[in-house]
Amino acid sequence: MNVKCSKCKWVHFVVSREYAEAEVERFNKFYEGLDSETKSHYNGPSKIKNYEGCMLCGNSYKNFVDAEDGDVPMGSTMSPIIAKND
Repeated sequence: MNVKCSKCKWVHFVVSREYAEAEVERFNKFYEGLDSETKSHYNGPSKIKNYEGCMLCGNSYKNFVDAEDGDVPMGSTMSPIIAKND
């Protein structure tokens, strides 16, 4: 399922909280093993908060609408967001 931010129109794909928590843990283990130079290319460790709102504008998931065909042009990047009922 894909949803669209009602504020900036960025489209996200919906994931469960369990999936998001596992991804945060996986990335943070990866991040911890990096050298300082490589770490400087990232925005620090991941947080579950990154999955709780729009990655572009920070809008709350409760203000999202279902995405429609054509909302995501071919080649666009989408980011995950936790489903509102999780």
